[in-house]
Amino acid sequence: MIDIDFLWVGEKQKTGDAITCQFTDPSTGQDVVVVIDGGFRDDGERIASHVRRYYGTDRVDLAICTHPDDDHIRGLFGLIEELDVSRLLIHRPSHFGYTGDDVKAPLVDDLIATARAWGTTVDHGFTGTTYFGGALTIAGPSESYYQQLLDEQVHYGSLTASIGRAFSKAASSVMEVIRSLGSDPGETMTDDNGGTTPRNNSSIITDLSVDGYRALFTGDAGVPALNQAADYLDLMGKSTAPDFFDVPHHGSRHNLDPQTLDRLLGPIVGDAEMGSAFVSVGKEADDHPRPEVANAIRRRGYPVRATRGQNIRWNRGGAYRPEYGPIGAIDWLAE
Repeated sequence: MIDIDFLWVGEKQKTGDAITCQFTDPSTGQDVVVVIDGGFRDDGERIASHVRRYYGTDRVDLAICTHPDDDHIRGLFGLIEELDVSRLLIHRPSHFGYTGDDVKAPLVDDLIATARAWGTTVDHGFTGTTYFGGALTIAGPSESYYQQLLDEQVHYGSLTASIGRAFSKAASSVMEVIRSLGSDPGETMTDDNGGTTPRNNSSIITDLSVDGYRALFTGDAGVPALNQAADYLDLMGKSTAPDFFDVPHHGSRHNLDPQTLDRLLGPIVGDAEMGSAFVSVGKEADDHPRPEVANAIRRRGYPVRATRGQNIRWNRGGAYRPEYGPIGAIDWLAE
């Protein structure tokens, strides 16, 4: 059994990630719960309520903070305070001598202190760390790559801020031109438009393999991080396309390119359905996912479904939920 929920984050244009999973641990035969990111501060209690209601437990076996941006880490404080969280996986900048706000070190240390105060074990594993009999594998980043990205955050902080401003400006300029089409307009994505930030590339990338199904969770990782993770998964014999794909960074055009998509999902297959893709976007974040990204993923056989103010679910064998109806995929979009 595997049950994956993308919980909505963001009433308006704000967007974040809050993902819950319940699956059968193949090493014990028992169901376990994993939470990947917690959205903003106010989302933690809602995640806890979701776990109680739909998974029937007050326990989270593993919580993962992919990286310490506010839309991923803040809600984990409330989750830890509300539920019995057994383990927290988080990478700690101060462990490597980085203590400033430019790498969010104080915020990470605060979450770790909160976790320990509530009896949660804190892990710091990198590529190759496994849980639940190997069902869940950390595919990236490696420890050396993480340290490199910490250094880039410190030494290129002003560049990172400039990139962030450029992202915001670009998004606001295209909101009104995104529209649906009746057919595939043809691929226009050629590269990752300059890439994403070092902190996004530090995201923990997770592979979940249960009952013959595979799910790949990407955080906000970009092309170099995703390819390093793919290198490791290839070595582990996990080079086949996943059944479920978490679209990185809310469908930003700075996180994927055609070559990386081919590697992760396979070649263009048109309208054939090879798997499913989910993306977390705010209720009124009409500029995401970017059209060229959503279309490129769909071309490779992964129709994209977005949260937009509602929880969405992908499951194989989970309990029936009468209040969860079918969710339509995003149409072909004008690029």
